[in-house]
Amino acid sequence: MDNELLNEIYTNIMTYLPKLPTAIIILGLGSIAIDFLNRVVAKIMQKFHLDEALIGFVKGFFTFACWVFLVAIIFAVMGLPQISVAFSGSIALVLVGVASNANSMIQDLLAGVFLIADHDFKVGAQIKINNISGTVTSLDIKKTKIRDVDGNLHVISNKTFDSSVYVIYQESEQDS
Repeated sequence: MDNELLNEIYTNIMTYLPKLPTAIIILGLGSIAIDFLNRVVAKIMQKFHLDEALIGFVKGFFTFACWVFLVAIIFAVMGLPQISVAFSGSIALVLVGVASNANSMIQDLLAGVFLIADHDFKVGAQIKINNISGTVTSLDIKKTKIRDVDGNLHVISNKTFDSSVYVIYQESEQDS
């Protein structure tokens, strides 16, 4: 019985050991490629002046997906295609989760694009939304910051503007 076990261990070692150098080389090159691609993706997104939170989210997800594919490739090279396929399938599960939770983020992003495009809605504008009145101090693709007369800073999701009635006071109304 012990002899059979040792034979099986020896056979497995001899099956996977010759493939190990190739797997290590793929891991090293893949790691370098993931780092390079991550920098390229970040630079492209920064050129579009996207929110840092969004850039971080996309970079994180991109890195995760690349590593999953790299590990799947290594399993395939090692002669373990079933594990490779199962590992790749985890990407699909993660994508389903991200898609179901991304609805709120997409609403914020779309509303942010429209707010940024609105010439009347800008930093320094006096506005009122729901029960908050004040001056817009910051506006980005995901959120808007409004400082009220008491000095409180209100951070409002951009999708709130899309679903609410808000007032932008004209310059002459600010003085009265």
